[in-house]
Amino acid sequence: MSPQVWKLWVERSRIPGYWLPLITAGVVLALGAMIRLPEWRQIQTAGQAMQEALALELASKTSQVSGLGQRRAALDEAEQLLQNARWGLAAGDRMSDLLEQLALSGHALGLQFEQLNVLEEVHEPGYRQTPMDVQVVGRYPALRMWLDDWLGQVRLLRAEEMHWVAAKGRPGFLRLRLRVNAYQADAPVPESASLAQIPARAHVQVADFDPFAAWSGRTSRKGLGEIPLAQLEMVGSLSRRGEHEALLATAGRLYRVRRGERLGRDDGVAVRIDAHQVEVRERLFVAGEWRERTTFLALRKGAGREASGHEMAGDSDGGDVDTGSAGAGSVL
Repeated sequence: MSPQVWKLWVERSRIPGYWLPLITAGVVLALGAMIRLPEWRQIQTAGQAMQEALALELASKTSQVSGLGQRRAALDEAEQLLQNARWGLAAGDRMSDLLEQLALSGHALGLQFEQLNVLEEVHEPGYRQTPMDVQVVGRYPALRMWLDDWLGQVRLLRAEEMHWVAAKGRPGFLRLRLRVNAYQADAPVPESASLAQIPARAHVQVADFDPFAAWSGRTSRKGLGEIPLAQLEMVGSLSRRGEHEALLATAGRLYRVRRGERLGRDDGVAVRIDAHQVEVRERLFVAGEWRERTTFLALRKGAGREASGHEMAGDSDGGDVDTGSAGAGSVL
């Protein structure tokens, strides 16, 4: 089609009059979109990155929320432990109750209190500290039991200083000086529920010797503890459920001895017994220090035989002996 014909058709036709503005607008929009496309892509990329960041933050918050219950439980447990510790400062007792317990326990053990000073309270964050100076006189076993009973109670008592000296003019007695701190919460504390879980205290076995006495008298000798080892002779043995007991003879008497019993005057202890000998471990005070010595009491040749059950090996100088009523370490 020649240009003249095309021009004539355009001038006579109504179609270009309707579509030309639309085509022009579309072309303008396409050009604008092409110009803004890179910017839109940047915005989309930034939006995706923000969405990923928000997703990570949401996951973190979800994890924190899931652990919040465990932390709350741990916090409640810690608060309960703190409450129990605050209650344990005084264990529900007042200072007058503490002093009364001190006096009663000392009186029951025959102690004499020479001094009892309650000093001024020291205020600390959350509690009060009350120092006390105590001076008491008594024998060592009684003092030892009193200390265990008084300082070992549920209430918190802390001994800062402890001095032991011999009581002048009173042989066998000691003077104990103590600086003890008692504690009290700064506000009333309800009784702890854990009180029911505190185990009962076992009875304390108090030593029957005075460590401040001369070493030669540091043990209470009874039975074979009064007899030198050189005067003891093994003449037989008894076997009970795999455990051996030795028969020792001295001065015409026969003794039955078990492992752990004392022998001789030098704090000897039977540490091992078999059918042929008794191993005795002694403690000697030599050159200013304690030393151990091991001595063996061997079975006398031809003395007797080993028995089992309730049958006792007889002494070579006599017949069989009934052990039905004889106690451990006693004379037969």
